[in-house]
Amino acid sequence: MTVIQSQPATSAGPEPVVASGPSTMKQQGLFFAIVLAMFVVALPFLPQLRSGPYLMVQLATYSAVLVMALGQTFVVIQVGFDLSTGAMQGFVGGLVFLFVGWKLADGLVIVLSLGAALAIGVLLHGLLIAKGKMNFFIVTLASFTILPSLLRVILDGSSKPVYSPALDSLANGSILGIRTPVIIAGIVFGLMWVLLNRTVFGRNVYAVGSNREAARLAGVNVDRVTMICYGICALCAGVAGLLLLGALGAADPSAGLGNEFFALTAVLLGGTRFSGGQGTLLGTLLGLLFLIVLSNILLLSGMPQFWIGAVQGVVLLIAVGIDRARRDA
Repeated sequence: MTVIQSQPATSAGPEPVVASGPSTMKQQGLFFAIVLAMFVVALPFLPQLRSGPYLMVQLATYSAVLVMALGQTFVVIQVGFDLSTGAMQGFVGGLVFLFVGWKLADGLVIVLSLGAALAIGVLLHGLLIAKGKMNFFIVTLASFTILPSLLRVILDGSSKPVYSPALDSLANGSILGIRTPVIIAGIVFGLMWVLLNRTVFGRNVYAVGSNREAARLAGVNVDRVTMICYGICALCAGVAGLLLLGALGAADPSAGLGNEFFALTAVLLGGTRFSGGQGTLLGTLLGLLFLIVLSNILLLSGMPQFWIGAVQGVVLLIAVGIDRARRDA
């Protein structure tokens, strides 16, 4: 994994330097060991965890959240977050309902829905934050309230059945015994990993998160990086919306709401710093796996589902507190 550090400014301007991050790899290795240990210790007591079909269902169920969390990782690394990803997930379902009602081809429905999500991310969130200098919290909070309202208007306030053969296959199909949502999440992970770790744009994301002014002096188009990151985040939320709609078979006014916090918890739990400049997609994946394993252990052990979110919140506070203490030490 790589981290970006900015050199002190010179007359020629600072250049971001890519440095290896052994400490980050150690942290991720330790985190993976913790997740694996939790799973192995629970196996003798929870027979469901020994069931391949059950585990596959769990992975497929959380695949959409992983896709959302991957997009959120880009935004957090460059300093920010997007509160509207869950609302976007549901809103895309409403768009699909409209497009299917217009008798558009499945391929065109998917392209138009994802295009709308991307446009909102770049032209609304990214533009207002980067060019309009508006606070990212305010901008995405506005979308968090606007998008569900528009969705209720589209659906006339009630759940509407939607059938799209393509989306049904994407959400409920399988290839060689692996559910298609898991495959799609794996493909998105691979593409996002290459973009963040093997491209100039990825290095610029880390540079902007580490020091925006130093990145600007080095010639990085900070506004463009910000706009693209919010576009990626919205696009990933759109993909998650298609998976959710295909799984539900209906567009619902409350669909997706709350998932943004679950995804953000996975991002922060995986080691991505709220202050920006540090984080990895692998860490986000491990953070989500930790939440999945923890949720299943608690649920299968008989804990009321209402308490699970509280436990996850406490775990997040502990993890972020430990990270903060380590940085201050």
